[in-house]
Amino acid sequence: MKAGVAKLLIVLLLGIGSGAAKAQVATPAADASASDPSHQVLVMLHLPAPHFRPGAGYGGTYADRPGQGARHRNAEELAHDYGLTLISDWPMPDLGVDCYVMRVPAEASVAELVQRMSQDKRAEWVQAMNVFHALARTDSLQALQPSVRLWHLDELHKVSTGRGVNVAIVDSGVDVAHPDLAGRVAVTRNFVDARSNVAESHGTAIASIIGARADDGARIVGIAPQATLMALRACWEATPEQTLCSSFTLAKALQFAIQNDADVINLSLAGPEDKLLARLLDVAVEHDSTIVGAVDARLPGGGFPASHAGVLAVSDNASRQSSETPRFEPALLQRVLLAPGADVPSAAPGAQWNFVTGASFAAAQVAGLVALVRELVPSMSMRQSAAWTRLTKDSSDGPAGAIDACATLQRAAPALRCTRTTDQTAHASW
Repeated sequence: MKAGVAKLLIVLLLGIGSGAAKAQVATPAADASASDPSHQVLVMLHLPAPHFRPGAGYGGTYADRPGQGARHRNAEELAHDYGLTLISDWPMPDLGVDCYVMRVPAEASVAELVQRMSQDKRAEWVQAMNVFHALARTDSLQALQPSVRLWHLDELHKVSTGRGVNVAIVDSGVDVAHPDLAGRVAVTRNFVDARSNVAESHGTAIASIIGARADDGARIVGIAPQATLMALRACWEATPEQTLCSSFTLAKALQFAIQNDADVINLSLAGPEDKLLARLLDVAVEHDSTIVGAVDARLPGGGFPASHAGVLAVSDNASRQSSETPRFEPALLQRVLLAPGADVPSAAPGAQWNFVTGASFAAAQVAGLVALVRELVPSMSMRQSAAWTRLTKDSSDGPAGAIDACATLQRAAPALRCTRTTDQTAHASW
């Protein structure tokens, strides 16, 4: 996305059907508009307690699971009563709900229908479908990998490469056949309805920054080149400059990450507060996942999910002083982590490479660093302020306030010797 001017798209859509239109069950292929989040709402229906649900492990296809048929009929009734069209559904067992996507007429009133449906006792809760965008700028080129220079990456890899750490990349499609990612992605899943799983720029860049292989044949090296990568496609490229995600696609990916024991979850995106995603993030934290979110400095608290409790909020070193990006509010500056995010070499679809800039890519660097730490000390979630060390003044290793990666990893590996001096570092205060 172009230098710091990517627009935040918040789509809050819901409406009241005019008249008693009969509810329909649509398939994504039957109507192309079914995949447009601007005409969708999320309706949560309560699941029985696990001991009343045989087969709660959710093996096989979702349609075959016990009790799903009854809940689906309830969803159809709700859709009928409010003039909506049932589009898709997915189990969220960690929240005790089934999540249903319903399309609403374009002329319907969003706020009024949300308010009315929220009072319906048949639904656990109802919310609008939100849209999130990846924070990226792709207008910079510089033949230098900042993590190698600023973070002394070769020294970090002497003690840790992220081996055995599961990293969930919740993003757009990843080019798993890219030369720098070949054999690196253990799991791929597509959670974007009505859109085939394709290789896309943002997701491929994020995956390569976190975990590109480290050998003589690779053009770039990932921060955690031996971490186990899960490419969870919850976003899609609306245009070459704009990557979007929705509440539903992100929720499905988060549910998968939780159930598959993700140690680190990278969310290089930002949008509005979202109840469904917030509750899933809380569950992920309870499961000891470390969640990394990209900061949009123009939004209060840095935007969601970076603003959510328990999420590491990350921005790029350059944003703090950029003339194109508003300065951070004091409260945000207090808790945000600054990492390299300008002119970062990354993989691009089709065996290509690119230089990218933005908070998205700074967040990926931090996710990789978390994986390095968790290989050495699996119990260290990195959410504690004492786990991070920052530079106290500008130096050749970065600007004041930026992460001192070598000193941070040194807390987990005391034998690590960093080439930079230690008198320019201090523990983080957030």
